[in-house]
Amino acid sequence: MKQIFFLLLMAVACTAHAQYSGDENFGSRIRAGVAYVHDFPGLNGIGAYAEYNFPLNEWIQGGAGVRRVETGGYPRTATVREYTKATALDVNLLFVPFHTENAAFRIGAGYSFSFYNVRRSYPVYTAHTDQAAGIETSWPQMDAKGTTRGVSLMAEYEYNFSNNFSAGAKITICKAYGSVVMAGPFVAVKL
Repeated sequence: MKQIFFLLLMAVACTAHAQYSGDENFGSRIRAGVAYVHDFPGLNGIGAYAEYNFPLNEWIQGGAGVRRVETGGYPRTATVREYTKATALDVNLLFVPFHTENAAFRIGAGYSFSFYNVRRSYPVYTAHTDQAAGIETSWPQMDAKGTTRGVSLMAEYEYNFSNNFSAGAKITICKAYGSVVMAGPFVAVKL
């Protein structure tokens, strides 16, 4: 079902893009941004992304891009530093409920394919009958690699400084290892 949704989304994007040339100020753009990333309490970091966005019509835009996320911290114990390092490919469809000549607000959804490396630690309890306390806790680290995919949700605001240059801010809930929140600025250049 997910693959059918993805293929349908791409078909709509390609068909609509071929029929709509875009407006004067918000045409096809290459965008790059950095973001603060929050994985879960105690595990924060930075992300960077580059994407190609294009208008499908006056109210809908499509996009495709790549994203890199790196988070780290000591969320469970001071002895094991946990991290998430992920690279993701994104396909997005954005609705533009508000736009003027110089500004646009967009909300949307997309699909992410993420390739990750993670380190996590979880408590292991060992019972000893000859000790007074009876239970000993250790925090072994576990490393994992893998892939995941899932839906992303986003909202963004973009301001046009000239016909060819714009900047804005974006917040996204997306896949890395699990779901992460990314928020930060971006710059865009019109093609």
